[in-house]
Amino acid sequence: MKIGKITFAALAVFVLIALFACASKPKVRVVELENKGTVMGISTPGWVTTYVAHGINRLQSQSEFRDKYCVVGEETGVNRQFVLAWADNFSAQQRIGAMLRTTIVSNYNAKVQGMAQSTGVTGSTPSSGTYQQEIDSIISAVINVSYSGAQRESDWWSLRRRYDPDKKDEFTDEYTAYVLYTIPKSQLNEQVARALETSVNRDSALYDITIEMARQILQEGMGNWGAAAE
Repeated sequence: MKIGKITFAALAVFVLIALFACASKPKVRVVELENKGTVMGISTPGWVTTYVAHGINRLQSQSEFRDKYCVVGEETGVNRQFVLAWADNFSAQQRIGAMLRTTIVSNYNAKVQGMAQSTGVTGSTPSSGTYQQEIDSIISAVINVSYSGAQRESDWWSLRRRYDPDKKDEFTDEYTAYVLYTIPKSQLNEQVARALETSVNRDSALYDITIEMARQILQEGMGNWGAAAE
């Protein structure tokens, strides 16, 4: 009986804390004040709507990009001229490198762990540090390659206001610029595969895994492109 009372009291306290947290949580709202379309008299492109609502992974799955990889640059600031200047000067190269890093790291994780399970070798996961230094070296070489074929497709900007409906005098206005580049899958696949092959030594413990990964990318592409970058 005593345990039941304690449990009930604890539950009551938990409910009160939860209710207080819900009551005190800011009711943030976001409204778009204007965008490139309202100024130029055009509708918001579908790629912007998809990217903002669902991210790069959903954008990449669109049928119009079936044979291309999407690369989106995004920058936010309170100064419109700053974000527009950023968009004008944005280069896809750095973003491609970042996306390749996450994509290749996830591939290594899966392959090294698979090797450890098949051979029964313990401590052979990338996180254990056994292969981490060599993986880092290979990836650094791959992402520092200057990849060709990226084409600027479109850009966009939006001004949004964030506010609490209960505090109408308190708000934040921010400009966000988006830039879309695409690169043919076959072209990037070939370049990445070549970069992997030339970045690993034949006496490396990761040689077979890396060559297998390169061939798989060349034949099947990078199916998880964008997923790890969310």
